[in-house]
Amino acid sequence: MNHKLTEKEIRELEKQLSCPSGSKGIDIGVRMNSSNIGMTTKSIQPLQLEGDNFVLELGHGNCAHLNQILKVSEEIKYFGLEVSETMWKEAQKKSTTDRAKFELYDGHTIPYPDGYFNRILTVNTIYFWSKPEALLLEISRVLKPGGIFVLSFIDKDFMKSLPFVGKEFKLFDKDDIYHLSDKSHLRIINFESESEEIENKMGDKVVRKYSIVKMSK
Repeated sequence: MNHKLTEKEIRELEKQLSCPSGSKGIDIGVRMNSSNIGMTTKSIQPLQLEGDNFVLELGHGNCAHLNQILKVSEEIKYFGLEVSETMWKEAQKKSTTDRAKFELYDGHTIPYPDGYFNRILTVNTIYFWSKPEALLLEISRVLKPGGIFVLSFIDKDFMKSLPFVGKEFKLFDKDDIYHLSDKSHLRIINFESESEEIENKMGDKVVRKYSIVKMSK
């Protein structure tokens, strides 16, 4: 471990993870991308990207992974939504292509018409959804029939062991996700369990377990 954080520092870290802001938020964005890149890469695969897909990502962070999506096809268009103004600005700084568009949103209403996207992705954001059932319905609304939605999250039991996980987080397990999907127009077509060794936000090496859920409409 790099150094022992105080309770105040731990709570500040929790707040930054939920919505990075300012110079500390920029640093958190870099650290999140580093710790999540393996998870993000594996989450892109089940999207089955091809041709002229319109891809929406909720909570893209600094979006240093953007090229992994765009390199699949020159016809892919990427749309990113963020609740963090800091991450929204950082993503735009890193992007040099007109095939990517970044917007701020309120975390509740997706500002696009019905059936606008055929691929939707979100990694490690569900903990911060204030109304998970409502947002999942929004995701279903903007997804084309037959489209693919990939939701990835770290399992509840592992999250409970992390000192920075407090009231800002809502935790989920497999049963919780099935319960949520039952209340939406999305059906789960694959639920994959993964594990990886990472350096966590406290500076320790840990093996974390996470799930990649593939849904369709």
